[in-house]
Amino acid sequence: MKRIASLGVIAGAALATGLLAAPAATAVAPETPAPATPHVTLTSDTSCEVSGGSLVWGVKESFRSYITSTIANGGWEVSDGAGYETPSFNWTGATGEIDSATGAGEVLFTGTITFTGHGGILNMVMANPTIRFAEDGSATLLIDTRSNDTSGNLAVDVQQGELASLALPSPLEAATGPVSYADVPAALTEAGVPAFGAFYQAGDALDPVTFSFELDCATATAPTEEPKETAAPEEPETTAQEETADPGVPWLPIIIGGAAVVVVAVAAGLLIAGRKRCRRRRRRGRRLGRRRERVAVTPSPRPARRGGIRHRPRGSRAPARPPRSARPPGRRCRLGRTAARA
Repeated sequence: MKRIASLGVIAGAALATGLLAAPAATAVAPETPAPATPHVTLTSDTSCEVSGGSLVWGVKESFRSYITSTIANGGWEVSDGAGYETPSFNWTGATGEIDSATGAGEVLFTGTITFTGHGGILNMVMANPTIRFAEDGSATLLIDTRSNDTSGNLAVDVQQGELASLALPSPLEAATGPVSYADVPAALTEAGVPAFGAFYQAGDALDPVTFSFELDCATATAPTEEPKETAAPEEPETTAQEETADPGVPWLPIIIGGAAVVVVAVAAGLLIAGRKRCRRRRRRGRRLGRRRERVAVTPSPRPARRGGIRHRPRGSRAPARPPRSARPPGRRCRLGRTAARA
């Protein structure tokens, strides 16, 4: 009985362990992936793109006259898109952007003019003029400048330096369509004085500037969403057993508890059967012992002497020894009882 009790305790512990492991055995539903955030593309409603157009400017009439005079005995050349038509130089192919809200921006032209004189000592290059519009309505002429001093050494090499300030008759109105300014007064800036070898002072008048270009302003549009293509989530593979089984039932503790009950039942059955077998053997041994005692108590007739020889009477036999199978269980059942007590 003690062994049965110990096995019952083991089975109870196994069943409790299975119940504690039940949360781990329950099926977990797959997480649903979060929807992808659409990619948002914003279209600017304040940008005006510059296209086409031209710029006409004679630089300074007195400077041109000096270059072609017998004193300097020089001239000029145009290249990279610039041209000359008496008495002005011209550039084409305007590009750039203007902010329609503030009117600020730049209009760029391409082309190069090279002035020479005094046998190469005078060498002045003007290239790629740019009209810069400010938010306050003013405008400035920027240009790439490179020139020598009176000794023929390089004195100025500036990229997009401020050469002249432009007095616009009215601020720029940035809207889709053509923009044109004619004969805009220009004055030499302080930064532009070294380009002419300091022969002119800041504020001196330069030739008027005429320019035109086309504006293409983007219309205000709502943000457009471009959803990204996302692959469909893969469905988990399920077996036939998983399809038929309820994912919420804790099968692991049920199986462990059932196995423990089966082990206890088998052990108890074996112990009970062994005890019954020992009891039957003991009862059989006691019956055989009592029978032998009766045989031993009953006196047997003395054998008669015939001719001085003792012999047993006819029909008298010594008690037979019981067969081995009918003997008391003895040591085997005692060992069984000892094992049962343990």
